[in-house]
Amino acid sequence: MPQPGLPVRRSRPTAVTWCVTVAALAAMLTTAIVRTGSPTMPGPALVVLVLLSTAVLSLRTLRPVLVLGCVVTIEVCILVFLAVPDGIAQRTEGMGAFQPVPLGTMLAAYTVAARSPRRLGWGAGVAAGGILMVAGLLAHGSVTALTDLVVFYLVVTAAALGAWRAGRRDARERELRRRERETGEAVMEERLRIARELHDVLAHNLTLVNAQAGVAEYLLETQPQAAAHALRDITRHTSRAIDELRATIGLLRYDGAGPARDSDGATEPGGPMRPVPGIDALDELVESHRSTGTPVTVHESGRPGTLGQHADLAAYRIVQEALTNAAKHAPGMPVEVSLAWSEAGVRLRIVNAALAAGERRTAAPGTGHGLIGMRERALAAGGGLRVGEIADDRFEVVATLPAGRPEDATDHATTSEDPGSTAPSSGTDVTSTTPVTPLPADEGDRP
Repeated sequence: MPQPGLPVRRSRPTAVTWCVTVAALAAMLTTAIVRTGSPTMPGPALVVLVLLSTAVLSLRTLRPVLVLGCVVTIEVCILVFLAVPDGIAQRTEGMGAFQPVPLGTMLAAYTVAARSPRRLGWGAGVAAGGILMVAGLLAHGSVTALTDLVVFYLVVTAAALGAWRAGRRDARERELRRRERETGEAVMEERLRIARELHDVLAHNLTLVNAQAGVAEYLLETQPQAAAHALRDITRHTSRAIDELRATIGLLRYDGAGPARDSDGATEPGGPMRPVPGIDALDELVESHRSTGTPVTVHESGRPGTLGQHADLAAYRIVQEALTNAAKHAPGMPVEVSLAWSEAGVRLRIVNAALAAGERRTAAPGTGHGLIGMRERALAAGGGLRVGEIADDRFEVVATLPAGRPEDATDHATTSEDPGSTAPSSGTDVTSTTPVTPLPADEGDRP
């Protein structure tokens, strides 16, 4: 495998490398035999240099640049000291009077260009071909000038082929890295999406269960009937949490080829799809919190418009999370939910009062995932989110969500609460229409 951090790729010789080396040896010996114009056994010095060149070439994948330098040196020696006489050279110029030059250099130059950055590969090929051409001209003058030029051309052509192969390899590797990066981003987006869905599904109902459990414990001795009613609410909320969890898991398993299935593999009743919660479901959401003793008031102004699928779901989830946080951090305190409609969309404002001074307690534990999820949903829908404390120790969540096209309402009516349909891909363009308040990391879901 190529060693990281090196400009030239290196690897140990393989079976293919040895086969090519043997083929190169056969070609060099053949051209050495016929270089005088008729089959003639080459002298021992030429045979030794050819064998030495082949031995060096066998290591070309391990040390490409060094091997190229050694082979060029060997072939310069052949050009200067072992070339055919000038008379024979004139008669055999068309066949290449310097054979087996430049076969070894061509193979070495190709290897360097195929395993190096483009600039290094081209530079090495031009330099190697230039050295052989100059050596031939200096040793024999104009007698073999055309052959010297052909030698240069052949070496540069071999380097060009190596550079072309390197370019194709680099393009494949870039494409592979791009796909791996996109796959990694998709996996991360999927993980975040699943985490957001599970958080939104469970946190709300479990918070209500916790609140009802506290009410039941408080009323158990003094008002048994009220305590029993609170316990029935616990059963209702836990059943709803289980149903929503099963539905979410079933939708995550749904492949579009058949009915959705729950976590046990059973077919989901009522068909494969479930409606996406949206603005229309806010009354039920608010009522579930009122049943725990939290006074929630809803104010709506303007003419209700149509939200896109993502914005409609985001509106529901943001209100849900804000109410859940209010129940955790300021149980029993009043909460105001305001919806201000306009042609541009809707502005949500959820404000909850803090506990009285004598009732202050340490902030409920949290991970901050709720606020992160609200912000992600608002941005994904093309809106913005602002959270923070305001006057009188109240906590405020403000979200702006854009209006959708009329056809979005039709799509929304038949779309399931598939986590895959509620979050855009990593390439979605979003804009924040409301400034976002930075959140500290050490106080859970409340800044």
